[in-house]
Amino acid sequence: MQTMNPHPQAAADAPRTTAATAIRTGATAAALLMVLAACGSSDDTPAPAIEPPPPAVVAPPPAATQLKSATDRDLLTTTALDAIVAGSNGQGLAGAARCSVQMVEVVHATIAPGGSATEASGVVMLPGGPSCPGPYPLVSYSRGTDLDRDRALATPGDGEATLVAALLASQGFVVAASDYLGYAQSPLTFHPYLHAASEAATNLDLLRATRELATTRSITLDGRVFLTGYSQGGHASLATQRMVQAQFATEFNVVAAGHMSGPYDLSGSIAASVDALPLGQLGSTYYIPFAVTALRRVDPAIYASPSEFFQSPYDETVETLFPGPAEQSVTDLISDDKLPILFSSLITPEFIAAVNNPASALAQSLKANSPIDFAPTAPTLLCAGSRDPVVDYSNTESAAAAFAGLGATTVSTRDVEQVAEYSGRLRDDTIPVDFYTGYHASLVPPLCMLQVRQWFQNR
Repeated sequence: MQTMNPHPQAAADAPRTTAATAIRTGATAAALLMVLAACGSSDDTPAPAIEPPPPAVVAPPPAATQLKSATDRDLLTTTALDAIVAGSNGQGLAGAARCSVQMVEVVHATIAPGGSATEASGVVMLPGGPSCPGPYPLVSYSRGTDLDRDRALATPGDGEATLVAALLASQGFVVAASDYLGYAQSPLTFHPYLHAASEAATNLDLLRATRELATTRSITLDGRVFLTGYSQGGHASLATQRMVQAQFATEFNVVAAGHMSGPYDLSGSIAASVDALPLGQLGSTYYIPFAVTALRRVDPAIYASPSEFFQSPYDETVETLFPGPAEQSVTDLISDDKLPILFSSLITPEFIAAVNNPASALAQSLKANSPIDFAPTAPTLLCAGSRDPVVDYSNTESAAAAFAGLGATTVSTRDVEQVAEYSGRLRDDTIPVDFYTGYHASLVPPLCMLQVRQWFQNR
């Protein structure tokens, strides 16, 4: 569920602002290979389940003035945008940029889990230029996981934001991309990671603020709204689609959605990591404690003490790690003995029992935050790579099956491994794919984004 790096060949030399923080987990691959053979199975003795209260529910406030501030950042020319694509795995596939893109950092009103007023920041990408007159459709883009609390998508050179600008905004889409609660200019002291309702609420309030910004700058929107996101962002964009369909369908005309490589089925994702002990899935030792500790901030019934779910010494600091200071990486956390390499060295038998007990507070929270319990009415594309070692392709399959079971007829899936024109773009034979974070973070994102762009342009 990592932030993407759009420049796989330059990952080792990329600065932090190109989202290379996510690739740092790849530094543990060699260590994982060395310790794997020595790993034994963990003690899976179940513990009594905790009886949960109802999960916290968050909904956005009614439409009102949301925009607090707007500050121009980079102006990306068509030449610069073409160069960004040329440095990514989408080279030669995207076509030329049609529009220049003004990156605008915005701060807007929103709400925290539980409903209290707060603020969040993000970037709005405004297309322009003589070949790009508008009116423009509006896209909500949700970003991938990041461990750096200070990261702002409007920072010049941010790799994920510039790739989105190059592939979407450059073709005439106004794009609104949130930094999420707990990051950048948000005053919230934690990030409610994979908490579906607050992800959705923040996205919708940023869309409202973007409409206000467009009005102040005499930019005409055409009324169409599209939803997309990658990795964590795929989960967030699907959660946003669910919220819009349930509560705000008259306010937001969602014409289509395209969700990419997301952990839509949180229950299944975490269960799969438990089933893969002792190693877990690639990234289990950071994204699972990130999710569990964040959801516990929303629902204290999940556990009474970190020591219930996390072994010593990790239980002492696990609630303070995510997100962390600038430049913090998974490798740093492992080196400082704040996280282990093996998932079996992190979790307790009580955690395993809670995952496997549908009545536990943890299982109930994971289910509530898995946005696959509705039947999408807008045309919806689920795109991913079937060899992804970070977010297993079973998430795409589970979501599609759940939607079909609820009667949805508008959902399609796309495995980029099966797209003929992408042949040869999804391999790095120097690293076993099971340990190659770049597959998820660098190779798949541009390809899925191109699929999503085509999906949108056909509506």
